[in-house]
Amino acid sequence: MEAVASCTLLEQALAAPRPEGWPALRAEAEARLDGRDLPTTRQEDWKYLDLGPLRAFAPSSEFANANSEAVNIKEAILPEARGNRLVFVNGRYEAHHSCISGLPAGVRFMPLRKAEDAASKLGQIAAGFVGDAFQDLNTARFEDGALLFVPRNVKVEAPLHLLSITKGEGLLAQPRLLLILERGAEARLVEDHQGEGRSLVNTVVEICLAEGAILHHERVQREDAQAFHVSNLYAQVGRDAQYHSRTLTFGARISRQNPHVILEHGASATLDGLALLGADQIADTHSFMHHAKPQGTSRQLHKCIVDGTARAIFNGRVLVDKHAQVTDGQQQVRTLLLSDHARVDAKPQLEIHADDVKCSHGAAIGQLDPEELFYLRSRGMNEELARNLLTYGFAADLLAHVPVTSLRRALRQLVLARTHGEGLGELG
Repeated sequence: MEAVASCTLLEQALAAPRPEGWPALRAEAEARLDGRDLPTTRQEDWKYLDLGPLRAFAPSSEFANANSEAVNIKEAILPEARGNRLVFVNGRYEAHHSCISGLPAGVRFMPLRKAEDAASKLGQIAAGFVGDAFQDLNTARFEDGALLFVPRNVKVEAPLHLLSITKGEGLLAQPRLLLILERGAEARLVEDHQGEGRSLVNTVVEICLAEGAILHHERVQREDAQAFHVSNLYAQVGRDAQYHSRTLTFGARISRQNPHVILEHGASATLDGLALLGADQIADTHSFMHHAKPQGTSRQLHKCIVDGTARAIFNGRVLVDKHAQVTDGQQQVRTLLLSDHARVDAKPQLEIHADDVKCSHGAAIGQLDPEELFYLRSRGMNEELARNLLTYGFAADLLAHVPVTSLRRALRQLVLARTHGEGLGELG
């Protein structure tokens, strides 16, 4: 058993020098962290997730010297985004792996440390959700991150690729993302986390969409099976704006996703997710969809495939304010259990203070349908192939809507490999 360090993870992380930039913002976060520890299962929002393995994590002081030039990103490159790519290795921007020659005029897609003058909104969008220890730790000690700024009425046709790679043992990487789309702007962003080694990636994403802006946001987490991943996302969706997010979780021993979305008048948001878990993995999603103004629309479909002794956790809260009349909100969580030892905890929540709404939620947890298995076997499939086909089919509808062709193909192959469905070829 691993020995627990004499001081807490937060204390160890805060012992590092404060990075440059945003001194007031960092000082406020440090003050909130003073004397605090990681959350425990005694707290309502963490009641299902025991962070015991993470408490034994001791950040290394050596990873700063990692040889990023030795990192091979060839297989991770998206051909559709060759001129729109930012790469971060162990939380630091790497210019020789990045290429932003294809950006339209006026669009800024750049490292945060070079954009402090343009990142005045940093911390403002997340300000209404203070209190999360991981968010404050990121604010206090993030070293770099990315800024995306799309000016008014500009549509970025090609996808933007933000590739974050961790490589090494015991490293703590804390990328920070700030995405600002002005009125009528439109963009597609692929946020891709990959890694090797036992690490902790703690990221914070802030999104501000002005009136009529549209952002399609693909989030892929495929880190090492012994890594830890925590993500806090805060999106402010302006009047008649659209935010469409899809989070695909494959890696990490423990992963936690906290998306928070606030919808203004006529705004719409989609929060879809897929978690594919095996062995002793744990994936926890706590989402918050806040309809603050009238005529908002929200959709949420969260799917989990759970095998081995893995555990999936979903807590989705939808809040409809009393002034948010004519709200249309739907939330659904569906889980496929492939093992008698797998576990899922699902808690969809609706809190409605308006009287003219159309809202629904539900949770379905089950195993492979015996009748469907029988049907496929009666058509000549052996039992293993039939089970693989049904398992892959459970995930395929979410993958089918990934808009970047090369990413969609890569994710299909990843799911096929994880479900032992290589014999299915290009199905789905």
